[in-house]
Amino acid sequence: MKKLSEKRLTNILKDKTSGSSEILIEFHNHLKKEQKLFFLVPELIAITKKQFVSFQNIQVYLDEMEKSLHREKNLVPFFTRYDSIFQNNLIELLNNAKKILGQYSTFLTLSNSKTVLEVLQGINSPKRKIKIYVAESRPKFEGRILAKRLINVKIATQLITEAMIPEFLIKSDAAIIGADIILKNGDIVNKIGSRSLAILCKELKKPFYVIADKKKFSNRNSFKQKEMPPAEIWRHHPDKIIVQNFYFERVNRELITRIISD
Repeated sequence: MKKLSEKRLTNILKDKTSGSSEILIEFHNHLKKEQKLFFLVPELIAITKKQFVSFQNIQVYLDEMEKSLHREKNLVPFFTRYDSIFQNNLIELLNNAKKILGQYSTFLTLSNSKTVLEVLQGINSPKRKIKIYVAESRPKFEGRILAKRLINVKIATQLITEAMIPEFLIKSDAAIIGADIILKNGDIVNKIGSRSLAILCKELKKPFYVIADKKKFSNRNSFKQKEMPPAEIWRHHPDKIIVQNFYFERVNRELITRIISD
């Protein structure tokens, strides 16, 4: 890892508050700009795959980068192709989302997703103002990041705790989340709390939508939770109290109203 001490790259690899799409685009843009890092690509691919094992779109990107490097010995065409992919996927995803979500005006979401932000920004308009309730998402509180970004693009936003979700879901037209993996059987993997939200939506008869680009579709059905440091939940907890910390969980397809993709 010593070779990869370059500060910006290290920060991207340690990012625990951004969604997978945002991390991927940051990684792509940085590596494209810093061509001096090209000689590190094989090592970098291995490290990044291990770091973001739960992010399907990043795994696909790295697999394709590896193939391109073996085939062309030059990553410039790969970066150019992905610039176009990112742009076209977003346009198509926004168009599809507007058709389905345009009928709603109040949403509840959780965590921090660049894709969800872009979709909400796309359906908000002077003629149809929307309102968003954002659950703060422990232990990293990345919901606060999304709330700030929504306010910055002039979308009415209220931050809530996870414990407040039932009360505010009643006031919402629909719930909307991103996804880190869409498994082969239609289940999804996303930030912890997503399954509770989906179950509540079913109980309260609220639509539960998942927003994700096609690169997040996987050919596998397995998902193994990775336990994170307990200190992120409770730094100095008594020894006899077991503290578990998981970032991601599986949501059954039966709980999902629809997956909106490009």
